[in-house]
Amino acid sequence: PQSRGHCLVIPKSNSRNLFDADPAHLALVVPHIQKLAIAAMSGLGADGIKVAQFNEAAAGQTVFHLHWHIIPIYEGIALSAHAEGMADPAQLAQLAELISAELT
Repeated sequence: PQSRGHCLVIPKSNSRNLFDADPAHLALVVPHIQKLAIAAMSGLGADGIKVAQFNEAAAGQTVFHLHWHIIPIYEGIALSAHAEGMADPAQLAQLAELISAELT
């Protein structure tokens, strides 16, 4: 993760990236991106949220299925590099609980 609480939104519809996605499916996923961004910001006390979506390897796409990154931003804390490693599973579970509490 690039930040504490970095999440992904992954549509069920199959597409490599934004270029071949069905516009109707894109319209359905945007409210979920918004909902998760609000929950992550509120549940984790972030100062802001970065929403990122990469298209093709040259742009940083490393998983070739359409998805969005919801990255909490904390003032004074730099982001880690994209796709450099895995977080501690126990910490991920704690963060998921905090975010999930905001979704209900």
